[in-house]
Amino acid sequence: MIEINNNMEFDTAYAALKETVALMETSKNDIDALLMYYERACRLIVYCQRELQKTRGKITEINERVAELRKSGAPL
Repeated sequence: MIEINNNMEFDTAYAALKETVALMETSKNDIDALLMYYERACRLIVYCQRELQKTRGKITEINERVAELRKSGAPL
């Protein structure tokens, strides 16, 4: 299993989340193992949400700069 850390790429975290969910759905685990997988999935979801929020912020910044360029008539 991929180790969770704050330097992960989004795609790596998302793949780890899919893998964790698949393990929960398909394996015959005891309740302790399922609880461990559940906690891991929750941590990965939070990480992915944070990364998506950062990306939304960057997109908003780009859109605002493009809008200012349009208004100013300055050359691109």
